[in-house]
Amino acid sequence: MEIYFDRVTFLLSGKTSALTCMQLAKIADDNADTPRTKYSFVVKGGKGFRTYFHSAPSHECKIDGLFIIPQNSVIAYQYFKNQNKQWMYVMYIDENGKDTEGWVLKSDFKMTGYINSPLEP
Repeated sequence: MEIYFDRVTFLLSGKTSALTCMQLAKIADDNADTPRTKYSFVVKGGKGFRTYFHSAPSHECKIDGLFIIPQNSVIAYQYFKNQNKQWMYVMYIDENGKDTEGWVLKSDFKMTGYINSPLEP
């Protein structure tokens, strides 16, 4: 399922700010495509490239200072289209075992594999 919230983009970037990142995150969570099969992805890009985590699937919801770099891998749990971009809700686990979750742009990644989830009752 793809849902595009053109009005959300306008409200987030407009002066009225009628929709917060928290509200958009809730909309995305409620309406995102959540397949049973989870896919793994790796960050594309050259030296110095960074892809930032976002608290909601919008450029306006970027989390400053929270990013991953090429060859870092993630597991994607949800997919959502906003601002004419496909976003993924992912989890990244660093070398110390610390996990980070958030929305990232799917175009910054290359799929590398999948993990099948058990069937729900």
